[in-house]
Amino acid sequence: MTQPSSLPSQAAVVIIGGGMAGLSCAASLARHGIGDVVLLEARTLAHARASSFGETRMFREMYSDPVLCRLAQEANRLWREEETHAGEQLRETHGLLFYGESWDEETIEGSIPGARRVMDDQGIPYEALRAEEIKARFPLNPKPDFTGLFEPTAGAVRSDKVIAHWTRTARNAGQQLIEHCPVAGIDPDGAGVTLENGHHISAGQVVVTSGIWSQLLLAPLGLAPKLEVWPMLWAHYTVDPALADRYPQWFCFQQKRGDDGGLYYGFPVLSHTADGRPRIKAGIDWAPQELRVAEPNAMATEPPPRLVELLDTFLFNNVEGVQERVETVMSPYSMTSDVNFVLDRLSPNLSLFTGGSGQAFKFAPLIGDSLARLASGNQPAVDLSCWSHQRTAVRL
Repeated sequence: MTQPSSLPSQAAVVIIGGGMAGLSCAASLARHGIGDVVLLEARTLAHARASSFGETRMFREMYSDPVLCRLAQEANRLWREEETHAGEQLRETHGLLFYGESWDEETIEGSIPGARRVMDDQGIPYEALRAEEIKARFPLNPKPDFTGLFEPTAGAVRSDKVIAHWTRTARNAGQQLIEHCPVAGIDPDGAGVTLENGHHISAGQVVVTSGIWSQLLLAPLGLAPKLEVWPMLWAHYTVDPALADRYPQWFCFQQKRGDDGGLYYGFPVLSHTADGRPRIKAGIDWAPQELRVAEPNAMATEPPPRLVELLDTFLFNNVEGVQERVETVMSPYSMTSDVNFVLDRLSPNLSLFTGGSGQAFKFAPLIGDSLARLASGNQPAVDLSCWSHQRTAVRL
């Protein structure tokens, strides 16, 4: 833990949490000329036990919700600006395949019929594919009744590169990003924080971006939104080098059957093992009810064997050329009941982002810009009322 003697006693903005939201907020503040910022991270930036860990995240505009679709379009505009600031490519555009069953129910990722309606309404390009066309084009084994939508302008955010870019941006602006510095509490008026080592930092504004741990800080103030923590499994698998350039980015929709939640996703080959073998990332997009918790530190951190078995079974039966699982990770998703984010000003001095539900990284520049505007006493540049902390889904 950082010694109190080396810590500041005040700052214009204190950010609690050094993952995607906190770092994107810090970088946005830096670009607005605000350098008097202290970011406090209990462990290390984007550490392995938090939601921002990993190399890749999807970006897309293929949503069943027209509001999220429009916000994704705004986020993609800001991603282009972010890449200009970074002087490097932060995303890989290779398209995204939605495929699987079509039924009249929305999942946490939407649905194939819903996404098609919204893309038609908003003029977003896509290809409609039948099962045999999917199989001919990609090393996938869809069932005969599966259908698909391919969004060519979607792809993957290189989240590891993005974290490094934001970190450089913030530090180059003179901001202090302090690791191994857990916060014990927020002042009742939101005008400062007390660290676990007893040190106090006064702040003009406090921004809480501590993911699943936000609840612990906000509950004493009576401001904690209603969330569940879902432990979500993903893994890397080595694949046949002969097929390495054919794997798509995909999301498979299937109805729940027994203990199989039916929703799976995967990325193309974007990295290799230490010995040079191509690998894909794939994961499960649900958590069994018995693993969902309200207390963030109670979340399962070891992959349950049954979930690993379900992911292996899906991959080996539905994706050609899969060879060996080489890494398995559990990531925490903070979930609201309506599977939407919370981004709002809670009081004159206090703002919050939480409830990322595994989808937030694709919106990162919009999240960071909006939090920076709130911390500067302004309103977000776009209507974010769908992410209000006062909506019924997140009120106790």
